[in-house]
This record gives sequence, C-alpha cells and structure tokens, in this order.
Amino acid sequence: MVIKNELIAGAAIALASFLWICLEFLIGMHDRYIDYHLYIAGLIYAFPAIGVYWAVRKRYYSLPPGEFKIKDGLMSGVIIIVTAAFLNLFLQFIFFRFINPDYFGNMIAASAKKAIMTGGNSILVIQEAQENYNLSTFLLQNFMNLLILGLFISLLTSFRLIKKGK
Repeated sequence: MVIKNELIAGAAIALASFLWICLEFLIGMHDRYIDYHLYIAGLIYAFPAIGVYWAVRKRYYSLPPGEFKIKDGLMSGVIIIVTAAFLNLFLQFIFFRFINPDYFGNMIAASAKKAIMTGGNSILVIQEAQENYNLSTFLLQNFMNLLILGLFISLLTSFRLIKKGK
C-alpha cells in the first residue's frame, strides 16, 4: 500500500498549521489583538480538513471503481493525522518555546482581564487559565483535537465518496 500522499498531506497540515500560528503572532493576535484571537484561532482547523479530504480522495481515485471501502478511507486518515499530529507537536514546541514564549502568559492575562471586565471571579479564572495555558497541556490538547478531527473528516469523506460512487 503506497502511503506517499498521506505522508505528504500530514506534513503539509503540520507545516500549514505552524505557518498559521506564526502569522497570528506576526499580526499581533497573541499580544496586541489578543481579544480577537478567539475568533480567528478556529480557522486553523481548515488545514486538517483540506489535507485529509485531498489524500482520502486521492486514495479513492487510485483504486478500481467499487473497491474503495470505509476502512481504506479511515486507514488513510489515520496515517495522515498521526503524521500531522506528531510533526505538529514538534513544530508547536519550537514555536511556544523559542518564537513566542510569552504566549501562555499573554493568554492567562487576557483571561484575567476578561473576568475583571465581566465581573467574574478573577482569581478562579487565573487558576483555570494557568491549568489550561501551559506547554504540556496545550500540546496534548492540540494533539488529541487533531486526531479526533482527522478521523472524523476521513470518515465523512469516505462516506461521501462511497455514496457518490454508487
């Protein structure tokens, strides 16, 4: 089984995600415009969706008509997402450790500011933010989110391609 397309898609997803967070940082979404970060951050999920869709579709068209099964799409998605997730861990570690080490402190401060402005319990919010905004927790959450999203997209793409083929 040739997995070249899946590896390419996984690497492309990780690289595109890394470039996206670098662009967010350069624009100022991690400090000056941090209040808008919440609205923009979700766009990063377009990269796994596009990459998984592309590679599963390539797999579909590489097989003889009627031979593509759900397990083929899921296997393709697993290869893509595992590749992307592990590369993404490495690239995000580099980003948060060396490029923008202030990210977590800025996010904690923004959470506290929002709690104060809305009249919430700022001490409780700061404690929760400190639990959520640290390198190990953040990397683990991103890793798991990417795995779940990738499997979901590969499953949906497989169903769509099989339905389209009938």
